[in-house]
Amino acid sequence: MSAVYKEEPKRLDFLTHLEELRRRILIIIVFFVLIAITLFSKGEYFLSILKRPIGTASELIFISPTEAFTSYLKIIFLASFIISFPVILFQLWAFMHPAFSGKRKNRIAVWLSSALVFFAAGILFSYFIAIPAALKFLLNFGSGIASPMITLGRYTSFVAALILVGGIVFEIPILIGLLTDIGILKADYLRKKRPQALIGIMIAAAIITPTQDILNMLMFAIPMVLLFEIGVILSKIIENKKIHKT
Repeated sequence: MSAVYKEEPKRLDFLTHLEELRRRILIIIVFFVLIAITLFSKGEYFLSILKRPIGTASELIFISPTEAFTSYLKIIFLASFIISFPVILFQLWAFMHPAFSGKRKNRIAVWLSSALVFFAAGILFSYFIAIPAALKFLLNFGSGIASPMITLGRYTSFVAALILVGGIVFEIPILIGLLTDIGILKADYLRKKRPQALIGIMIAAAIITPTQDILNMLMFAIPMVLLFEIGVILSKIIENKKIHKT
């Protein structure tokens, strides 16, 4: 019976953490829904922003009764997610920080704050560089074959996906630095696995790139490689600081 009693506190501790995680997720969902409701009347404004990369090159159309409405919802959800991202990071920190000491709590907060900056940088990279380049290639490629008639639904999905991918991809060095700081990753391991990482990056770039040409694939692959290398450098710096402290 003693073994059972020893396991009981562990089970209760796990349930406590699970309940805390559920509460944090619920807060994020409620905040997201409130932001989406607040922004619902601003869909046309956000659509005008998303249409700027395509300019007047092609007029967007819709070919089904529900396409305009579903596209409108996609735009609202994208804007709501971007605005909710700081809250997501804060709730992540609030869930994690009891597990760390005072100084490490501060470092975790710095990493998550940096994640917000890099997320914004990734969105700007996609919006101002990747999306215009991809659209230019696609429209020029098809101009000699037929007149472009791009549907609203396909366009909003295309742009929204690239914006989210850009934001997520730019989190690579932050994730590496954070995992190194809490002792999960090491710089030597990352250097040894560099060839596999490069292959993985090229595969990921080929999957997320909306066009099949090598130039647009490299447009995502090169920043991903650079971000990985930045992460390796950060990992080494963090390890050196730990050594000097000990």
